Amino acid sequence: MPDLGNWDWKSKEKMIADTAEWKARFEDVWEPYVSPDGEKIASIVKIGEGEFNVCVNGETWEEPYEKLWYSRFSPDGRLTVLASKDMEWTMAVDGKAWENSYEYIWDTKFSADGKVIAATVKQDDVYGIAVDEKTWECSKELQSIASYVISPDGKTVAAIAQTVPLGQADLEGFLKGTWSVVVNGKPWQNNFVDLYGLTISNDGKKIAAEYRAAICDYGIVVNGAPWETTAGCTWEPVFHPNNNDVVTAPVRQGGRWFLATNGTFVWDKGFTNILYQTYSPDGERIAATVATSFAKWTVAVDGQPWRTKFGECVLQPYFNPDGTKVAAIAKDRGFWFLVVDGTVLGDGAYYDNIWPPVFSPDGDKVICKVEKHGKYAIAVNGKIWGSKYEALWDPVISPDGTKVLIRGIEDKKYYRRIVPLASM
Repeated sequence: MPDLGNWDWKSKEKMIADTAEWKARFEDVWEPYVSPDGEKIASIVKIGEGEFNVCVNGETWEEPYEKLWYSRFSPDGRLTVLASKDMEWTMAVDGKAWENSYEYIWDTKFSADGKVIAATVKQDDVYGIAVDEKTWECSKELQSIASYVISPDGKTVAAIAQTVPLGQADLEGFLKGTWSVVVNGKPWQNNFVDLYGLTISNDGKKIAAEYRAAICDYGIVVNGAPWETTAGCTWEPVFHPNNNDVVTAPVRQGGRWFLATNGTFVWDKGFTNILYQTYSPDGERIAATVATSFAKWTVAVDGQPWRTKFGECVLQPYFNPDGTKVAAIAKDRGFWFLVVDGTVLGDGAYYDNIWPPVFSPDGDKVICKVEKHGKYAIAVNGKIWGSKYEALWDPVISPDGTKVLIRGIEDKKYYRRIVPLASM
């Protein structure tokens, strides 16, 4: 996680950059991105024919590139951009390019503290993962990479990869299994028909995924060892936050979905669907998005569904710090709502979009970014608070729980503001 304690929580307001001035200086200005601490705002800019650069707080990097894309700030505040020069791609970090270049590079990811940077790469028709400029040595064995994950400490990187070549229309070879998981460059011994939903434990020592063993035979595999039981279908597994030996996943049996931990049902009630199972911070409770019947979406906490239902969808649930409350974003009749413990907040206030909420330390306030009529704002307990913005980023609560960082563009100027939580 970013070191929030070192951020500036004292300055009430900083006007970091006038983005209107950027549009006057450059031929084109792309979508802006803001650093986690709010001190930097950056955009890819076009400076001439076939020339692009990155503008950070009004200043460009020293070296331009032929193409730039996928600009992202790391948790420690470094700006990463995928850059092309002389028909080759690489990673540029705060204006300095990696020494190695590739045919393609994509899907930048970071360790929790941002010190480790990884990306999927392809060179000479061979796929691999590059971690801080070093590419896996086993890359010649990898026919393709579907997805990858990185552990919080950045020491373990695992990818779903095709490790066995497959000819056209080779059904027999397909059913034998050509996909495996590669961990820090070393493939598992077992191959599967397919793999999905890769996840990694907090200590980085265990990898779990959904696997497909046959046409209608699915299961969960952990460190290469499948659960004893299989199912008609599965969804993405998650690890217990405090016990890396415990894995929980939705599984489908007999036309209903159940929640299973290490292969054993933990909810005796089946649902039409179960998604996004989420542990409370202490790991004592589990909440999940469920469908009680067709187009009847809600949240179930420890197997008990809320009474309130929604017709279109409910997204991932979020626990408050002590695990006593659950929030979720729901959609019904084309609009989005913020819901806590089954109650729509803000007297039924609806929005065109809602972003993931954060709870105050005592759980009394739920704060999130919302969109309505093309403008963005901060909503507190479902009601819009403060200014409306042309662009806005998720709010961040200070380590002591007394202040909120708000990062937004207002009248084409990017502001970083610190607001007392008690005033919201």
